[in-house]
Amino acid sequence: MCTLAKENYRSKTHALLLYPDCPEHVTALEKIQKSYDCAYILHDKDKNENGELKKAHWHVVIRCQNQQWRSAICKDIGIEENYCDKIRSFENALQYLIHYNDSDKTQYSVDEVKGNLQSRLKESLLKNEKSEGEKVCELIEFIECTDGFIKVSDFAKYCAMNGYWSEFRRSGSIFMAMIKEHNELLYKN
Repeated sequence: MCTLAKENYRSKTHALLLYPDCPEHVTALEKIQKSYDCAYILHDKDKNENGELKKAHWHVVIRCQNQQWRSAICKDIGIEENYCDKIRSFENALQYLIHYNDSDKTQYSVDEVKGNLQSRLKESLLKNEKSEGEKVCELIEFIECTDGFIKVSDFAKYCAMNGYWSEFRRSGSIFMAMIKEHNELLYKN
């Protein structure tokens, strides 16, 4: 989840690695809880390659309303930038909190995840249990139930951020045709 990139970037989602024995990090987590949509978990059972316990640490996922510079987020919560990284997949970042689909690592319970994005993690896990057909039906329903104009880029981003990218890729031409049909119907009415 956290590669701890060195360059500054803008994103709506950020991954943080914080330590409970660092007072600045404890204060940062308190601020995150009050000011951001977040999900976090204390990893206190992780082991290194020698089977020894790793230092306890929090993995934190935050989501902002608008894109924020990494430097601004870190300044706001009072941590150094090397503890914050860009998230490539929001769903994967949430799932990493419990080491979902990573049987080589300590498995954590969803109930150990705190923050208002815990429900989003639960939704993400349920999505993984759905068949391809069920996912495609949900995307079709999304198109049919959207009241306004749908931009293909917005639909693609929705798919990517919500765990439907594979279905979008495989059925892209069908979804494009449906979006075109949906948008054309708006202009006829």
